[in-house]
This record gives sequence, structure tokens and C-alpha cells, in this order.
Amino acid sequence: MEASPLERPFFIVSAARSGTTLLRVMLDRHPEVAIPPESHFIPLLFRRRARYGDADRVERPDELLGDLAADVRFRTWDLPIERVRDELEALGPAPAFSEAVRTPYRAYARLAGKPRWGDKTPRYVEQIPLLDRLFPDGRFVNMVRDGRDVALSMIDLGRLHRRAATPALEWRAQIRRGRAGGRLVGPERFMEVRYEELLDQPEAVLRRLAGFLDLGFDPVMLHHDERALERVPEGQRRMHTRIAMPPTKGLRDWRTQMPPGDVAEFEAVAGRELVESGYARAGTGSVAAALRAWARIAWFQVRTARRRLRVKLRTRKKRRDAARASDFPD
Repeated sequence: MEASPLERPFFIVSAARSGTTLLRVMLDRHPEVAIPPESHFIPLLFRRRARYGDADRVERPDELLGDLAADVRFRTWDLPIERVRDELEALGPAPAFSEAVRTPYRAYARLAGKPRWGDKTPRYVEQIPLLDRLFPDGRFVNMVRDGRDVALSMIDLGRLHRRAATPALEWRAQIRRGRAGGRLVGPERFMEVRYEELLDQPEAVLRRLAGFLDLGFDPVMLHHDERALERVPEGQRRMHTRIAMPPTKGLRDWRTQMPPGDVAEFEAVAGRELVESGYARAGTGSVAAALRAWARIAWFQVRTARRRLRVKLRTRKKRRDAARASDFPD
């Protein structure tokens, strides 16, 4: 039996810095939909599912609840873990893991007074096969933005990237994964939304998206709210300050803001994906630009290997510390 639209989840995925926060804020204004902050925890819980029971059943719910409560991303939801426990207990004894993993979202939507939930975690663009397995009724919205503007945004963050070649490699990989995921689930469950079209024609795009999600269009989705930044977890607001502004074109434009050498290097790495996504190249490309780009990428990978290891170790320590601090009643 096909799931009711109210029970059918959806996932907003994308390459990084592609406008998913704006789309989340717009859809979250809808009176029937609640979209929490980014989750990231589904793959972690899936890898640990043997701790919760046999044959993909949750026979030890306290183990699952403990892992969830300890997760640093879940804690940004400001959702009491007992709300999730209530939803989990409502499923009866030993529910399927694929049902149990929906309970944090149901609890979040119930707390918001809304009947339906969605997820906005851009990096789930890499997890579409897993999400398809767990949510065979789920739908996927893949946000696509001109990769050169994505590169500018990533460089401006000042964290990892200094030149356009390295974000080009990441953008290319995530565009490819998104398209592969679309082929896996099929066009009836996968829709691409271009960021630029959302800014140019917000009503038309949202109407089309609402139809895809079996969601009635509501004009409230178009209303700008200066308090939108409050919907972003406090620790992430520095990366999303423009969400408090009305949707505005041209705030970031590679044509005027990216050095020509960086444009050439980006296109040497991801030019094919630009064209396949409907964006024109600025130039014809050169061997010299390609050599410079791949040399930067090689050095970047060496430079960041140690950083990734440090981040991984810190994250594990935070999870262990949070798990020790969690206190569940018997």
C-alpha cells in the first residue's frame, strides 16, 4: 500500500553552499511541514544498528536513544529525548530500525504542531542509496547552484579552501553523486532545483516543488521573515548571515568576484559538470590551467589529511563525553 503524503518524508540534498538553508526556511514556513536543523546522524545510527537488536529490529531502545542524545547534531534540534522515546514506544516492541529512525523527526514535527517532516542535510547527497533503503517512500530534492559561486562561498568561509580548484573537485563529486542518486530512485522521487531559478522565480519554483512533494502550495512560503536566522543553530549562524535578508540575486557573482585564473582552474576540473547542469563555461580551457588546478588539489589533499584526522578524533571524544553525561531514567 502506498504511503499517505503526510507520512512520506523528503530530503533536501546538495553540494555544499548551494542554497539549501534558504529552501529549508521557505518550506519550514508551510503550516504542514517541519524541517529540523541538519541531522547527519542517520548513517551513524545505521552503522551501529547491531547494538540495538537483531535482524534490523530495535530491541534495546535505550541504546539507540543514548546514541541519539549524545549526537552533537541532534542536540542542535533542542528536542527533549523523552519526546523521541514517546514516539519510539508508540511503535510497539522491537520496531524495525527503518521505522525507529523516523521517530526523532516525528517528535520534532509534533512539537512544532505540524503533521509532516522533511530533512535538510546537504551531505546526504552522498547517502541517497542508504536513504532509499531506509525510506523507500522518501523523495529527494537536489539543490544545484553554479559551482563557481559555490567555490566563492567556500573560499569566503576561510576554513579549508583558498583557491577555486579545490572546491571545484568537491562540487564535481557531489554533483555526480546527486545525479547517480537520481538515477537510482527514479524521476518520480527525485527533483533538481536550481538555486538561481529559486531566486528568479520563487513562486513558480515553490509551486512546482510543492506538487512534487504532494504538498499544497501556501503563499506563506514566499514571505520574508527577518527572524529567519533564528531557525539556524547558533553555532552555524556565521555561515548563514544572509538568510536574514530577502532572497537577492547577485550577492555573490563569480563573473565579477572570481579572478580569471581561478575561473579557468575551476572549469578545468569541473567544466563538464557545469555544462551538464546548464551553466556555460567562461572559456575554452587550457593545459596550463589544468596543470595548476591539479597541482593545487594534490597539495590541498596533503595539507588537509592531518586536519581531517584531528577533527575525527575530536568528534569521537565529544560523543564519548556526551554519552557519559546522558542520564536516562529506568
